[in-house]
Amino acid sequence: MLLVIEILMLIAGIWAIVAGKLPPSLFGGAKWKFEGWGVRLLGLILVLPLPTAFVAGILLGLLSGDQAVGYAALLELVIVLVCGVAAVVVSRFVRQPAIPSGADDDAATHDLTAIAATIAKKAQGSLIYALLGILGFSAILVCPLAFIRANQALRLIDKHQVGQQHRGTANAARIIAPVIFLFYAAIAVIILVVGISGL
Repeated sequence: MLLVIEILMLIAGIWAIVAGKLPPSLFGGAKWKFEGWGVRLLGLILVLPLPTAFVAGILLGLLSGDQAVGYAALLELVIVLVCGVAAVVVSRFVRQPAIPSGADDDAATHDLTAIAATIAKKAQGSLIYALLGILGFSAILVCPLAFIRANQALRLIDKHQVGQQHRGTANAARIIAPVIFLFYAAIAVIILVVGISGL
């Protein structure tokens, strides 16, 4: 199953690098378009899992022989998850609205009250996600979501000049989430290295 995911990511990554664009259905739907140099960076991230897992598997095999099979599968899963989360995070920064500037298909964006409510929801949600990351290795999934939602809230605040009272919450989540993510990522790497060295 992991191999199928890695092959699909490889195909999408090569397409992004060569064409400089991706179908919007992969990340976010029809209201976004993915074109330009940033999409090539996204493609590079998508290409990484298969060759990285292959090289890591060979190295583990050389170092540990048959005992490395379990660790290789775990390492492959971690590589796919990390690259997948990184691709989702990068996609949020490289995407562009598919609709012309000044037009909007969402009527709620014309209502400042609805925008303020959206900002509040994103800012508070980002802080909740960031704090949930403290509970353990779920940080690998929830902390990137916290960072993304905090950035979305800040962009809406800057664009529409409403919801300024939520800027502090969004900024706090944007600081806390990477710290917790890096902490648990470092622990995962240490556990992996200790496990490999103990073989």
